[in-house]
Amino acid sequence: MKRRHFFGALFALGLWPVVSRAQNRLAIEDDDVDVDYRNGRYYAELTVPLPAGPAVALAALTDFERMPAFMPGLVSSRILSRAGSVWRIAQTGAATFGPFTLRFDSERRVELTADGRLISLALTGSARYLRSEVRFVTRAGVQSLNYRLEMEPDQWLPAGVGVPFLRHEVADQFSALLREMARRAALEAQGAKKSPQ
Repeated sequence: MKRRHFFGALFALGLWPVVSRAQNRLAIEDDDVDVDYRNGRYYAELTVPLPAGPAVALAALTDFERMPAFMPGLVSSRILSRAGSVWRIAQTGAATFGPFTLRFDSERRVELTADGRLISLALTGSARYLRSEVRFVTRAGVQSLNYRLEMEPDQWLPAGVGVPFLRHEVADQFSALLREMARRAALEAQGAKKSPQ
């Protein structure tokens, strides 16, 4: 049961990321995600080139109602309330790690700040503390997305299990997000070609 709560918290990454081998593709490898465990907390970071402009990327990142259609393991996602650039969302789903399938539910506050960061803070769920941040950065002239996560699970689990699982979940979720961003960018480009200039 302790593992179930821990993995549920890991999967509910908020919004739910180092330019690397992922630079020229939409699939992120587990090794592309930096994860560290210190003093009972997990820290993760990933930086990947955007397959779309920031506006399209942000639209995918905040499409909470339709997120189950493109996010692996997410069964339901709904907006509980919205006030300007602050959402309160509830999500349920399941994460698979080895022989385990672990169900989760979470409620989060997500805010788009004036400087363009998307900050997510868990209000309820299987973590003592869970905060993530997405921001757009330029690295070596390439527009990229940077994701950072800090999480303290409610139950202790050896880092030897938690670190690889967190790497896998972040890679899996952001691979799905990049594919969705690319899909939306392609649709936008098709629409622009069809409409007169």
